[in-house]
Amino acid sequence: MKRLLLSLSFLISYFSFSVAQTPVATKEINAIKRDTTCIYAEATMKDVNEAIVGAKSILEVKVGDWVRSQHPDEGIEVCIAKAKEHFFEVQTRRGDYYRAFVYVRKRDIMPIADKSEVVVFQVQPDSIKPLTTPEEVISEETPVEAPAPVVTLTPDEKQMVAITSFYDIEPYIKGMRDKNKLEAYGKYATMPADSACYLFVYDQQGLVKAVLRKSPAAQVNLKTLKEDNVKNYRNCGAIWFRLKH
Repeated sequence: MKRLLLSLSFLISYFSFSVAQTPVATKEINAIKRDTTCIYAEATMKDVNEAIVGAKSILEVKVGDWVRSQHPDEGIEVCIAKAKEHFFEVQTRRGDYYRAFVYVRKRDIMPIADKSEVVVFQVQPDSIKPLTTPEEVISEETPVEAPAPVVTLTPDEKQMVAITSFYDIEPYIKGMRDKNKLEAYGKYATMPADSACYLFVYDQQGLVKAVLRKSPAAQVNLKTLKEDNVKNYRNCGAIWFRLKH
């Protein structure tokens, strides 16, 4: 496989300097190459079918390398088989030769593309209450709970609650930045300790589990309109952001 990869890489380098490309296909290919959520490969050959087979062979190797580095606990062959079900092709010509460009989105191989995107929240030991023992006496009186705070959502917060996928967070953040409404954002590890902000909390399958409004006094779940805490979501990650007033 490595010998095939080297041979195909040589052919790609050789022909890339000798023939022209179709502008529309080239533009699409360059856009995919800039997309860090994709893994891609290409091959240029005289026969179109050989070019496609060659490009897919290279892509399988690159997918295996990516899984090995980002998800070493996963079965590489299983991940490659899954990736092959989601290969996309872009075909164009280089003079008398055929150029096959194939790619796959990382999210089609793994729910979360990069392990660095997941921050595991540790539950503090003192937050786990022991079960009552038989010797303990439980009062028959029903404790009176404090009334829940009244929470109303702003138009921006209603838009946040509508986001249910990890992959929709980045477009939302970019959209707020383009509207000049974003003040700051980052991963959970960089979140300011004592300042107000919002948090998207997502699990390892890429589902947004909660949208929290954080203030120095409390954290409110905008989906349930009740007090909550990001540390209630074990094995999840979070993105924080602050909007301009």
